[in-house]
Amino acid sequence: MIGFEDIARMLLTGLSYGMVLFLIASGLSLVLGAMGILNLTHGSLYMLGAFVGITLANALGGFWLVALASGLAVGLFGLLIERLFLRRLYKQFNDQVLLTLGFVYILSNLALWVWGPFPLLGVVPPYLNFSIEMGRLNFPAYRLALLGFGLAVAAGLWWLQEKTRAGAIVRAGMDDQEMTLGLGINYRLVSSAVFFLGAFIAGFAGFIGAPLTSASWDMGFPTLILALIVVVIGGVGRVEGTLAGALLIGLIDSLGKTFFPDFALFTIYIFFIAVLLFRPAGLFGKFHVGGAAPPPSAVHVERRGPLRRFRHQWQERALHWGPLLGLGAALLLLPPFVEPYMRTWMTQLLIYGLFALSLNLLFGYTGLFSLGHAAFFGVAAYTSAILSVNLGLNNFWLLLAAGVLVATLTAAVFGLVALRVSGVYFLFVTLALAELLAAVAMRWVDLTGGSNGIFGVLYPSLGLPIRLNQVSFYYLVLAVVALAALLLYRIVRSPFGLALQGIRDDEGRMRHLGYNTWLFKYLAFLISGAFAGVAGVLFAPFSGTVVPGFLGAATSSVVMLMIIIGSTRVFLGPLLGAALILFLEYYISLYVPERWPLVLGAVFVLAVLFLPGGLGVYLNRWWGRLRYTRPASPDAPGRMRDLGLEIGD
Repeated sequence: MIGFEDIARMLLTGLSYGMVLFLIASGLSLVLGAMGILNLTHGSLYMLGAFVGITLANALGGFWLVALASGLAVGLFGLLIERLFLRRLYKQFNDQVLLTLGFVYILSNLALWVWGPFPLLGVVPPYLNFSIEMGRLNFPAYRLALLGFGLAVAAGLWWLQEKTRAGAIVRAGMDDQEMTLGLGINYRLVSSAVFFLGAFIAGFAGFIGAPLTSASWDMGFPTLILALIVVVIGGVGRVEGTLAGALLIGLIDSLGKTFFPDFALFTIYIFFIAVLLFRPAGLFGKFHVGGAAPPPSAVHVERRGPLRRFRHQWQERALHWGPLLGLGAALLLLPPFVEPYMRTWMTQLLIYGLFALSLNLLFGYTGLFSLGHAAFFGVAAYTSAILSVNLGLNNFWLLLAAGVLVATLTAAVFGLVALRVSGVYFLFVTLALAELLAAVAMRWVDLTGGSNGIFGVLYPSLGLPIRLNQVSFYYLVLAVVALAALLLYRIVRSPFGLALQGIRDDEGRMRHLGYNTWLFKYLAFLISGAFAGVAGVLFAPFSGTVVPGFLGAATSSVVMLMIIIGSTRVFLGPLLGAALILFLEYYISLYVPERWPLVLGAVFVLAVLFLPGGLGVYLNRWWGRLRYTRPASPDAPGRMRDLGLEIGD
């Protein structure tokens, strides 16, 4: 029986945890509201503050001085990121997300390198290191102190935002940044100060919150997700909204862990999704972050005339299909003669290439930035593995049909939720839905194997007197991926694909022309999910193991990087990006496998800064110059054909 003391302790636990969430999320909310920058590094800044603070406290002592030093160190580091990297990416939402995502990988791997794999417990000041008797258990005094301190910080931030000239400038910039600049106000300086303040609060909160959350190298992304949930529920840029959202999440977490311990995390996600569906600006939000800009490498497809002059026809066709024929010949003829590791790499390349092509239909062609696409890949892989290992069904065609069906149904449900919002909120929803599905896979041990996953997935049977081995499985993957790629190419070249590109470039205009833009985006969501499911079914027997990580945002972000590096402008660009990333991963894993996330994060940063449009665009230009050094056919001027696929510049 739960008594009054138990209820009081449960409420105080939730409120104190919610106050830590407020301290984490308040800086993220200010930066997103004032600057329009979604800083995915924010959770890693919290982690960095925790590690730096614990290290300084163990060496020097002095709780509050160490807290201030942690905040200052992290604030300066955040300011460095803003000045050197993010400043050149204002109003480039997609690039901001990818750049800061790269720093998540970099900081987490550096933390693992410096502080090791084991969590560090935070430091509590001696005068708060006692407990207050409450019923059958005692309640730590430090949690009560956090309540008071968090309220003081909230009051200070509210006063700064609502009652000072700097706060008025920030509020004006949220409403109309162009007008603020027109008044002669140095809004960039104010923005830098806001970014420093947000990073300072994150580092400060990391140290004082470490006694509750501890400090671990892999806490950056989970912390970021909780902070995003708080910001969206409370409303972007509103201190009082962030406080209310944080306390609500803290209470929901405490109540869930008390009454529904196996479903506590699900209750948070469900509440988050409900708020997004019915009040996208948040409970207190007045500021709505605009939609994401079209991808920096937008696609413009144009049709080609059917006739050429006869004397140029054979040259045109040879140069047009030459790259594809060369690639096809290499993929078809090389595998039996290469080393097994190279054959494995080629198989993985084909699977991830299809996965990336499916995401590019959503991102490059429709303009929908999703970090939840791995959910469809992972759920198809799980479906195939469960049917194969748990139920003994090993027919490839049944597994493929089942996996694609489940992936499509998952996309149908996710699409109904995600497409209720747009822009940055669409990114939030897809991210949350994917993490929710990964949490389900982690908790549903009887079906999914929990954190261990499902292992022992064998090569499937084709229903023929042929037993698949590494070589024959490769050719099966090649055939399926080639067919899927051809279907995707026909889709993006069809009137439907052209309409998707029109929606990406100017959805309002397409709506005025009579297009049901929501339906087109929903169909794109379904189609991309189905093709991701095909890749997932192929990946299960290739890997031999299916784990919850296949469903999460980390997998989606790697595939997004493949698209960015390869190019969204060139149809086969994602395949090129997949080849580069997998090549780097293989050779880094031979020498310093533990540093692969560090290299991956650096690739994110370098790709955003120095490869606008992706490698495919540069190859496209080189190929165009090579082709038109000879006399051009009548339709050649103004045209650029990319590696055998006719996509205009």
